[in-house]
Amino acid sequence: MFENDLAMFKLQLKVALKDRLFFFYTLVIPIIMALLNRGEYFQDNDALYIYWAYIVVTTVLNGFLMKIIQLREDGFLKTLFYLTGSKLSIIMSSFLVQLVVVQLEILSFNLLVMLLITPVSLTTFIYGFLGSFLATLLCTAMLSGLLLLRIRQGLFNTLIVIFLLGGIILLGIRPTGYWNYLLTVLNPFQLIYGLYLVPGTSNVFGILIGFCIVGYLLLGFLVFHNISVKSQLNRVK
Repeated sequence: MFENDLAMFKLQLKVALKDRLFFFYTLVIPIIMALLNRGEYFQDNDALYIYWAYIVVTTVLNGFLMKIIQLREDGFLKTLFYLTGSKLSIIMSSFLVQLVVVQLEILSFNLLVMLLITPVSLTTFIYGFLGSFLATLLCTAMLSGLLLLRIRQGLFNTLIVIFLLGGIILLGIRPTGYWNYLLTVLNPFQLIYGLYLVPGTSNVFGILIGFCIVGYLLLGFLVFHNISVKSQLNRVK
């Protein structure tokens, strides 16, 4: 069983690392954004958090969720389920692949920022590495609700683009007060950005993030536990 799971993980990781277009959206774009905004914006390493949030959310959306959707709509998720006898092993291997990709992207981003823009402390490297485990898990759980939508893959792709653009715009607004709390709960970019900021924020904001973690992890568990391996094309007319 473990050998099958490991083989599936290696195969998916190999495929993911060869997807150049994927890395353009999830890594090259934030690097370009950082270069364009260098200067006074990078007064400290906290400025990196907004880019980390972008990397995590876009990787989960364009990587993990899209992979699950594609497998399901092409019928491969059902086939893999019959071969392995477990939805959990399929989902976990896909999630672990995206976790590895997120860590590699954030490490690469930090190294390029250090070489081209501003020094990055060892503490920041370690914090980015450790924090991104929880950030990826939380983002995956939060966005798992999209798998409940009974829509075709083409429409889902369009929805992802709109979702990404809307989330980035809202993140750029930098809301304060109650709007900040509301968007932190509803906007994945804002939530992951807020998660990275927790050590330097108020107790109230930290408690809000804590409730979000518990709530969305519970949502993710319920969604993935009950996810259907059947194609939505067979159920949407």
